[in-house]
Amino acid sequence: MQVQRLDLSLPVHRTYSSWVRHPGVEEACNRLGMWLIQGGMLWLCSRGVAGKTHLLQMLAADHPALGLCTVSRMDPRAPYVQVNEWAQFLKPYAFWAIDVPAGPVHRASMLALFHLIERARCMGRPLLISWRVAIDATLPAELGSRLVGMLEKVDIAPPPDDEWLRAVMRSICNDLQWVVEDRVLDTILSFLPRQLEVIAPALDHLERLSLAQRRRRLSQAWVRESLAAWLQRDSAQDEGGVQD
Repeated sequence: MQVQRLDLSLPVHRTYSSWVRHPGVEEACNRLGMWLIQGGMLWLCSRGVAGKTHLLQMLAADHPALGLCTVSRMDPRAPYVQVNEWAQFLKPYAFWAIDVPAGPVHRASMLALFHLIERARCMGRPLLISWRVAIDATLPAELGSRLVGMLEKVDIAPPPDDEWLRAVMRSICNDLQWVVEDRVLDTILSFLPRQLEVIAPALDHLERLSLAQRRRRLSQAWVRESLAAWLQRDSAQDEGGVQD
């Protein structure tokens, strides 16, 4: 198997051409299209990695009236400081979008999200919050009540089969500027669970490792051995409470 890394380091540009519109995202894409016309308040979520950030960046690039703000997960600043900063950034835009990374989020940021929802409601601004989060005891009650009671939930589902999953993997490789044969992708699919939260970081790891080792040709054995070592390392770090 051959693999080639492009010599130029190009910035990632999110466009519709790089977005894989598989059946699992079709309904969500249609709903977001209507939101950009009719407004309202949406909560975009998914059970696992689904490309929500890619989708929002793509929409923001193509719609000048859409402002996109990314939340820092562990920002300890007071809620009013954070919400004022977000609102100041979003003020020139007719449509507001907030992208919250998956994982633990500082309570101050969660309270700031609650205040942003209230501010958008009072100002009549369409608001989209993209966040993979469960409504449980770790969520401030006021924020949970707004997500469930005020925002319309829009789900993104994973690719329905290997053909669509392979297309998503190809898109990820393109974003990494990594030219790789289909046989490499097939080997990864045969070795790893069919979950994007596992496959996406695995692709990033293999790309970095092949570059560091100056490998232009990847064998199936090398791919499997590299993935096995990567999985073993991550398992050991999880047991020790270490996160990448």
